[in-house]
Formats: sequence, C-alpha cells, structure tokens
Amino acid sequence: MSDVYILIYIHSDNIEYTEVLGVYTDKSKAINELLERANYREKNGVLTQYMEPTTEYESFSALKALVEKQMELHDDDIYRIEIHKIQ
Repeated sequence: MSDVYILIYIHSDNIEYTEVLGVYTDKSKAINELLERANYREKNGVLTQYMEPTTEYESFSALKALVEKQMELHDDDIYRIEIHKIQ
C-alpha cells in the first residue's frame, strides 16, 4: 500500500475557482509545491511572500514544519494536502 498526496487549492471567495493543483507520490514534493503555490519562499534567509519580506511566520522552516504537521495552509485562501491510500 502506498500514499498519494493531492494538493487542493480552495478559493474562499468563489468556490468555483477551487482546483486540484497536483498529485504526488512524495510527501515533501507536495509540501514544497503547496508553499510555492502559496507564493512563500526563502530569500537570503528571509521568509518572503510574493517576493516581499513577511513576518507572518517565524521563518520559512517554521512555516514548512507547520504545513507538514497540519497538511494545509490558511492564507486568504486554503491550500490543503489530502492523503489517499492506494492498494
């Protein structure tokens, strides 16, 4: 049995814009893609969103750990990773 990770974008203003962003067999790839799609990055050791510094989270690694634990990120919209078992 193996896991499949499905990255979902949930648009909070207009649910019709909700979409599946990707399907992954590797959990870390799904998490990295979630952070990328939410526009979070680390630049010179500083957490950025939309290429601008942000203090919304302590650091990129703290944000990544939070996403790994919760398997979702609530921004203006919601980015969620659903896990499905494949036999």
